[in-house]
Amino acid sequence: MAIVDESTFSAERSPLTKRLMLSSRLPSAIRWLEDQAPSMVDTVVRWCQQNSWSSNLAGLDTMADLLEQDFAALNLPCERFPLPSWTSIDDDGKAIERPTGPALLWHHRPKASRRILLLIHYDTVYPPGSQPSDVERTPDDRLVGPGVADAKGGIAVILYAMQAILKHDLAGEMGITVALNPDEEIGSQSSSGLLRELSSQFEFALIFEPTLPDGALVANRKGTANFSATIRGRSAHAGRNLSDGRNAIVHAARLAIEVDAWNQTPEIIVNVGKLKGGGPLNQVPDFATMSLNVRVGSNEVVEDVLSRVSDIEKRYTTDGFSCEMNGQFHSPPKMIDGDESVVNVRRRVISAMTTSGRHVAWRDTGGACDGNKLKAFGLPNIDTMGPTGGNLHSPMEYCEIRSLAAAAETIVHLIADAGCEP
Repeated sequence: MAIVDESTFSAERSPLTKRLMLSSRLPSAIRWLEDQAPSMVDTVVRWCQQNSWSSNLAGLDTMADLLEQDFAALNLPCERFPLPSWTSIDDDGKAIERPTGPALLWHHRPKASRRILLLIHYDTVYPPGSQPSDVERTPDDRLVGPGVADAKGGIAVILYAMQAILKHDLAGEMGITVALNPDEEIGSQSSSGLLRELSSQFEFALIFEPTLPDGALVANRKGTANFSATIRGRSAHAGRNLSDGRNAIVHAARLAIEVDAWNQTPEIIVNVGKLKGGGPLNQVPDFATMSLNVRVGSNEVVEDVLSRVSDIEKRYTTDGFSCEMNGQFHSPPKMIDGDESVVNVRRRVISAMTTSGRHVAWRDTGGACDGNKLKAFGLPNIDTMGPTGGNLHSPMEYCEIRSLAAAAETIVHLIADAGCEP
């Protein structure tokens, strides 16, 4: 008997035959996912007990170890990808090189002609000791704890959906790559090069940020930037020769008031997040720093903000003061309404959610994520494929327990459907 190569045999099957074969395996995969619901909860709780704050290098490495161990269930090799350091400006106005943790990648059929990227971050915004690491299960069937929704719940959705897909051979001829990065909460400045490289390799991407609290998916996202101002003035004695001094704190405060007024401009959101400087009260302070976060709704407004920042540096360098501005837009605006490149992936998501019995709604948000970057790099994506949650970046962050399995089931339906196509 001649030996037939299975991949060739599969490629020659008609789309209808492939669809019938995959559809026959779907019920078993969904039942398996339903049985895993308690395990999904346990996994999220265990991951959240390990701190992985963006600047906690030891915690990021330990979290990466946990993820590598748990994703071994996929029987795919793990690529532990080292990332370069990124540069920030400290409170003394000095450039600091900051290392980060590794990116983790798993590839299923990496040479397939059609491939999907599943992406989410494993860092959180919670420094060690900033809140209890214990996760509470509430009477209304929620998990409350650091990172339960953003985004360790999203990682669990990927892990269990991929197990169901691979166990029941639902991907067809699709290639799938899972990528987890350690620095999204600080702008993915170290992993942006990797994201750019990955963006050319896939048909589309799914990103596992949580949905909005009512279960709605995010459509358009604002772009976001961080800027810092380093103000230098002139010291003087507060009693003997106050007028000879140039008060850097007061100069920075004037700047803070000016940029806060940008909030009156349509499509610009500004938060002055930090103002620091000063020393002895009888000395005119000669140094201050101010940091701000800016969010905008279009690329035209990006250019407007950059022009304003440049103008600040010129105008605030005057009369004995100097001003140096640093920063950038680390996430450009993401607009998917009316974008033909996103129509196909949006259709797939709507179909899979409907098949899973979930209500489909879309809403814009001011938050940015790695979906902004991938879209700018040319890769269409939907970026709220994780569980439903709310109160993000606060001690009351929560995840709806039922939404974990529901989100995983959606991914199973979506990939099984995509795998049927030629």
